[in-house]
Amino acid sequence: MTTPTLTERYIAAVVRRLPEKGRSDVASELRASIADDIEARLADGTDPQIAERDALIELGDPDRLAAGFAGTPLQLIGPAVYLDWRRLLTVLLSIVLPIVAGALIIAQALAGAGPVDIVLGTMGTVVSVGIAMAFWVTVVFAIIERTGAADRPLVSWSPDSLPATTAKPQVGVDVLVGGVLGLLLLVAGLVSQSVFPAFRDAEGTAIPFLAPELWSWWIPYFIVVLVAELVFAIVLYRRRSWSLGLAVGNIVLTLAFAVPMIVLVLSDSIVNPAFSAQLADVPELIELGGQAMVVTAIAVAAISLWECIDGVLKAARARR
Repeated sequence: MTTPTLTERYIAAVVRRLPEKGRSDVASELRASIADDIEARLADGTDPQIAERDALIELGDPDRLAAGFAGTPLQLIGPAVYLDWRRLLTVLLSIVLPIVAGALIIAQALAGAGPVDIVLGTMGTVVSVGIAMAFWVTVVFAIIERTGAADRPLVSWSPDSLPATTAKPQVGVDVLVGGVLGLLLLVAGLVSQSVFPAFRDAEGTAIPFLAPELWSWWIPYFIVVLVAELVFAIVLYRRRSWSLGLAVGNIVLTLAFAVPMIVLVLSDSIVNPAFSAQLADVPELIELGGQAMVVTAIAVAAISLWECIDGVLKAARARR
């Protein structure tokens, strides 16, 4: 039995990745091309075995050569669809992940989880959801790339999509998403504490997490503030750029929400006393709950301060 030469082994490695009907033509073309290259090297006095090896090395990886014959892309996401992939993934992550994080925080808080468990649980789930979204979006675009649908960008570009000016930062749809998300999270929290309560009394009545006294004034007040913030977001989105007036309005609305919230949290007026009574048998939870209130107040203060500063900085940049 004759041992196949390096040339025949190389040709076999190339054609095995090609469609059956085109293999013989490619094999004949390769065999002739390699023979001509070897003959030229032999004419220069190169040893036959070295000449054959050098000819194959110059052709390169047989899988890469086969991809060239078959017209198969060697990248997962090619340049034709890369920008569409990046834009879609960015939009999905910026919308879905905050919603998932907010829903998880509310659900775990109502279930009585501690701050550490809430943070770790939320972070783990958000990372998992983000990875899953990135994976499946990439799979879809890889299929598009390999089915011939990526000969041109999925979304055609036109000059109309250019920013109005480089001096004034444009306001994106994320502003609207944030306004809607804040209102939805508050409504979801108010509904879930009655529909999915962590505790019930002896008669089976739900024990809400929030103190009932808040309904007389503070809960309607916060709803009005969040609706006002949504209106502000719509105005900001329609204008597409910040101004000094909008920055001042942003500060007023931010403080209108943050100051009462911090006062209520630090004065222990948020949690329903009946809800706290259910935790009396677990002193560690009571102590942890007190720490959580302080952390919550600090977080609200820090986020609100940044929102105020961020609005002023964007307005200053827009005036340049």
